[in-house]
Amino acid sequence: MNIQQYAVRLPVALAIATLFTACGGGGGDPTRVPGRVDTPSTPTPTPTPNDTRPDGCKAYIAADKTVAADKAGGASVLSCGAPLADVSWSQVSGPAVTLQAARTPTITFEPREKGVIVLRADVTLADGSRQSLSTDVTVTEAPVGSFLTLRADHSVRPGTETSVRAWPNLFGGDKVVGIVWTQVSGPAVTMNTEDPQLLMFKAPDVTADVALRFRATMTLNSGVKDSDDVLISLDRQAAPGQGALFDITARVHPYRQAGAYAAVLARCAYDVGVRYSGSSNTLCSAEVLPPLQTEAGIGAVPSVAQVMGRVLVSHDFLGANFEQFLLTQDANSDFRRLLASVSSIVIGSHVRPSFYSAGTGAIYLDANNLWLTAEQRDVVTEVPDYRAAFDDNLNFIPLGRSVKNNAYARRSYPSTTRVTRTTDELLFDLGRLMYHELAHANDFLPSVERAMNPQRSIWENIVDRVGNRTLPSDALAVQFPLQSSEMLGMGQVLYQGKTATSVQKGYTATDIGRFFGSDRASDDYAYSIFEDDSSREDLAMLFEEFMMSYRHDVRYDVGYINQTTGSDLIVGWGQRGRIAEPAIKPRVKLVLQRIAPWIDASAVDRLPAPLMMRAGESWDANLVLNPPGGFSRQSALRKESADERAARLRGDIRQRERHGKMTPDARQP
Repeated sequence: MNIQQYAVRLPVALAIATLFTACGGGGGDPTRVPGRVDTPSTPTPTPTPNDTRPDGCKAYIAADKTVAADKAGGASVLSCGAPLADVSWSQVSGPAVTLQAARTPTITFEPREKGVIVLRADVTLADGSRQSLSTDVTVTEAPVGSFLTLRADHSVRPGTETSVRAWPNLFGGDKVVGIVWTQVSGPAVTMNTEDPQLLMFKAPDVTADVALRFRATMTLNSGVKDSDDVLISLDRQAAPGQGALFDITARVHPYRQAGAYAAVLARCAYDVGVRYSGSSNTLCSAEVLPPLQTEAGIGAVPSVAQVMGRVLVSHDFLGANFEQFLLTQDANSDFRRLLASVSSIVIGSHVRPSFYSAGTGAIYLDANNLWLTAEQRDVVTEVPDYRAAFDDNLNFIPLGRSVKNNAYARRSYPSTTRVTRTTDELLFDLGRLMYHELAHANDFLPSVERAMNPQRSIWENIVDRVGNRTLPSDALAVQFPLQSSEMLGMGQVLYQGKTATSVQKGYTATDIGRFFGSDRASDDYAYSIFEDDSSREDLAMLFEEFMMSYRHDVRYDVGYINQTTGSDLIVGWGQRGRIAEPAIKPRVKLVLQRIAPWIDASAVDRLPAPLMMRAGESWDANLVLNPPGGFSRQSALRKESADERAARLRGDIRQRERHGKMTPDARQP
């Protein structure tokens, strides 16, 4: 299943500002290289002798031989034969460093003092045998003056798109005038460096594990240069068979190694060996990996411990952050009740976009919603979760944001800034995402359903209801169908990749607002409908928006602007809190009764009344909306840099996962 995401480009003025700040804010011509070239302020890391695969080996390590303090170093363990079954890194001695990716083939670390770091990799080979290897990395003096650091060394599966960011550390008025990337070793890749601070590429197919090295060289306005290298290893896996649900899966492991289902989580939920082809399939039975509700018991709410026993992660901090989120942000037990319908939770640095699969009964979460520190964010890919831009021939741009008390509910996080966030702040990213994906899960398999044949897979327990169109989303489509033919058509263009007609290309923001406003969807993503299915996104958006308003006092803005080359986004039509429209309330009540019956449906009648935006004013000016008699309008926006504004507006431009068919008769993303 190809899942794409609708994406639109920033207006030209904002795009230029984004590119400018991405170049380090130096203000110079990034193509101009001054005539004077000084010796780099720190030595370029050099490969260790064992970058070359030794004869007769089972596994070997490729690592930086030296690294300057305050820069990033890396080390990879590579198989000499079949794919590695398991990896675990540890530090033996030397200045203490943090290994964010200790369960992956490649680790990254940033030493703060001189010394010799000894690292150890304990690997399990494909045949079950084990081997321990070690490597030494010499840490030299920290750079004097401005320097460049690449973050972060990591491993990926062949065929995966990935990224590395260059971080200029500038002192004494230095400015960046250029950053140039080169590939130092490994099979050649096509490098995307449209943003000079960001390298993106697709990992090539290989017949053996191999390490790729890339170098970025920064030139300052003084003419001084500095370089840094990064190590990306290609971590092979078995080829997917016919009918495989996944073409590629990232390396993940059970967060709770001693959990009751730890041994089956990966092979049942996230492996290229998971296949479905009619009667020939490898889907695990509900006896092998049942929904959480079965483990918790009929009518019981799964405990946090039971949930965490179903979690697969690429990095352990993702599991720790997810657990803390459940412990602190689920006061009403909504998330745990909803999680009762899933078999497992997969969280990965290269899982993008997030999605639900009825084939495995699992939800798959993008790690970008779970980082708390800059170091954790470093290991999360920046490759966008869309594969095509469908807006180029349209006259309008859809916008959306979450608002609380006339201010943004969530912060924006510019990719060029080292930032942290709290577990409380995860609510506006992870919480929203969880409500959405778990709405899908409870649409296909409501946790309140009691009948489950343990001898059949979760999908085989669901398939009859799908075929008979008796899911909650089917009931929604029958009792309260979407009616705007114009929006149903635009949904295919915006979210399903259809080519716009000449009539659709002529629609203005005002036209789209009129079509949308007269129908009964809370969000235009409701019109993302796969072939002849009912709209699964209609149900998910209704539930997501209701829960964010009901539980967290967060209201959603939806708006449309015309395509513009200016820096201001002028609203053609917009509304806040549309979930409380009289025509939409009965639809929300149906959803609650079918997938969240513990919530009193009368709460829908107490939602704040919707507010219309002021057409003709800017998107920013419409952040403060007051009911009649309210206080005077004032800006709720704090001062922000061009980079911060670009990041905020990039988040407002509607970016939704393009879920295709969520059932196992089509590939997963």
